[in-house]
Parts: sequence; structure tokens; C-alpha cells
Amino acid sequence: MAASATGRSHLDRGQPCQDAFASAYAGRVLVAAVCDGAGSATHSDTGAKTVSTAVVAAIAAHRQLGGNPAALSVDALRTIIEAAIIDAREQLASMAAGKQLTLADHACTLVGVVADAGGGWFFHVGDGVAACEFAPPQAPAVSLPANGEYANETWFVTGGNWREQLRLTRFEGRVQAVVLMSDGVQPFAMTRDGSGLFQPFIAPVLRYLGGVDAAHGSQALQATLSDPRTDHITGDDKTLLVALPV
Repeated sequence: MAASATGRSHLDRGQPCQDAFASAYAGRVLVAAVCDGAGSATHSDTGAKTVSTAVVAAIAAHRQLGGNPAALSVDALRTIIEAAIIDAREQLASMAAGKQLTLADHACTLVGVVADAGGGWFFHVGDGVAACEFAPPQAPAVSLPANGEYANETWFVTGGNWREQLRLTRFEGRVQAVVLMSDGVQPFAMTRDGSGLFQPFIAPVLRYLGGVDAAHGSQALQATLSDPRTDHITGDDKTLLVALPV
């Protein structure tokens, strides 16, 4: 279940939502990603959509993915993720060249997951957050944003140093929910110290989503992210993807 909402700052400037998400299944293994386009890049909305879709499709189609993602070695997973990113960058570069643009014009971050109900891996370049809630008493697993020297600086999957910035985080346990979000959702969905999901927000969301189908769940997330009250917290675009085990 997932949704994106255009931030108030973008609405006021007449800009499109620069976030995007994608998901697919390889058997019972979920592959999902959220991309956040750089506000300074002229075509970052296209970059986010292309990268999220291409990366998810390439990973889900990979023969080595198998039926137990948590059992993958870090080296095997890195090979799969890097190949998917290379494919996405090539697609984007071809598209950009046809319009006399560059990869930098399509700059975006990437946060994603490969998992089943017993665990898996987060993959991450730049900001955004990935989190996994486990059955108590196990503490949550979190992949936090990576920022540069300055507050609003981050790394992009379209940049030349993306390999050095690719972070992989393994998690294993009885999964209750996997959550991916762009940084526009982080202020109200994560605790201030980043140790886990902010329960006053996420607990009622998960309870509701657990009782509806994917279509109604995504509609509910859309309504939540589009609520004008979120404009008092952030003016940025907001994307939230939630996966529950069945």
C-alpha cells in the first residue's frame, strides 16, 4: 500500500510531485523502492519515476533473488542491487540524451527493500527512511538518511559516487510491517532520535491498513498525506509505502 502527495511548497510554485514509488513480487518476496527527486534538478520527477520502476523490475526479475532474501550474502545482494541501478541509470541516460539533458537534471535518491515475512535487506542511497517493525520484544530495524556536510545536502543515485554511497542493511525476525518513506514524511512518522517509527502516528495507520485491501489502504494513505495539517509540519513532497505480511 503506497501513496505520494505533492508538498505545499511545490503546489505554491506550480511544481509537480518529485517523489515516486514502485513495488513488485518475486514469489513471496517483496521488492519495493521510494525515490525522492532533487528540488534543484529540473526533471527530477522523471528521474524518480524511472529509477524506482526500473530498479524494482530488475531486482524482482533477478534469478539469484531466491525465496529467502535474508539468507542472501551481502556480496550477492550488492551485485544484484548494483546491476539494477546500472540498468536504471542507463535507461535514464538514454532518455536524457534524447532531450539534450543529463543525469544530473534527473537527480533522485533511492531507498528500497527486498524482504519476506522473515526478513531481508534495505538498500539506500541518500535520504529517506526504511524501517521494519517486528513482533515484540524485538527492536525495529532502521535505515536512516545519509546527508552531506550541510543540512540540505544528500547523495543521489544519479551521481558519480553512487556505489560508494550505496548502503545495505540486513534485518531478520518476525516482520509485522515494512515501511519506506521519503524525507517529507520523516518529521511525523519517525521518532526524533531516528530509533524507530513514531507510534502515535504509525500504530493507528497499521491497525487500519491491517483490516483493508491494498486499494483502500493506498487511498487511506493518500488522504493522510494530503491532509492540510501536514503542511504545518513540512512543505516537502510526501511518499509512504507500507507492506504487511499475509
